[in-house]
Amino acid sequence: MRNRALLVLLLAMAGACTQVPVTDTITITPSADDDTLTVGVTSAFLMSPSRDEVLERVDAARAAALSGTDPWSVRFARLTTPIEERHTVNKLRGKLQSATHEARIPADDLQHLLSDTNITVHVVRGEGWRELRLYPGAGGRATREQQQELEETIQAWSRSVTRYFTAMHHIYDYLDQNPQRAQPLFAAFLEERGPDGVIPAVTEEEQPLLDAVQKSMEEITTRMDTEEGQSAAFELADLVFNPFPGRFVVHPPGDVLASEGFTQKGNELSIEPVDLFASLQGLEGRWISPDPLAGMLREEKVTSQQLAQAERKSTSIVSSSEVSRAIREQLVRPRSYVVRWRT
Repeated sequence: MRNRALLVLLLAMAGACTQVPVTDTITITPSADDDTLTVGVTSAFLMSPSRDEVLERVDAARAAALSGTDPWSVRFARLTTPIEERHTVNKLRGKLQSATHEARIPADDLQHLLSDTNITVHVVRGEGWRELRLYPGAGGRATREQQQELEETIQAWSRSVTRYFTAMHHIYDYLDQNPQRAQPLFAAFLEERGPDGVIPAVTEEEQPLLDAVQKSMEEITTRMDTEEGQSAAFELADLVFNPFPGRFVVHPPGDVLASEGFTQKGNELSIEPVDLFASLQGLEGRWISPDPLAGMLREEKVTSQQLAQAERKSTSIVSSSEVSRAIREQLVRPRSYVVRWRT
């Protein structure tokens, strides 16, 4: 059951971005009738941290939100002439679960609200359309120490991922010489049971090849095998590479005519936090194909038959510097975010 345990850890990593101590969601809804917009910010607090260090952070953030000294309370206090404004809190069993600030403001005041961030805002008007433009400055929100800590994490991951690619290359090199062993070998790797309820056995020659792959997978997960480790890595990546202080969501009041940089679902456009785990998944196919590890993490799990039938390719020599460079490339954010809608 070795790979099953690894899969549980990897799935926990995939969901770690939802387990950071405090998450902020900024929603911008331009008015369809005038040059105002409603901006709302909801801060949600992790309710049951399992570690004292995380609990202390959450409690401090709750206290700041209730006293009006958190960053978003300070930002909203800068607004001198909000047309409408409200502040609500949601408690569960007496404990602050979320806090929401909401204000309707002139569209041009959005820059004032975000004046302490490294984001430039323009609202552009044309005949039959309006446009919101967000230009993040270079870099993110991290200190030099946080940048160094993330760099060490990426380097460690890169070395482990490199070992995984090398181990998979050895397996694919072996299967090129023994193609008839592909399906049973992948079935053993995935711990798939046959009709007789038994996981296929591997040969003495094959066992060290599988052991090397499993060991490299364990190395990838080791640094993330705690709630604190998961959330810290995701927070660091977001601080270093993302200039936006939270998840941004825009709800245009008319049909979207064009967009750039945003993730779009229907008429909702978003700027998502940096997903460190997705950057690892994004390496699929770059040096090895098929990638069993990536296949294990898909919603529809890969099968040994699919892996055995796929065309195989692998690179014999992959350096950790190449891997770390590829991870950073996927973490870099767009230089601009633009959405135009019909009025």
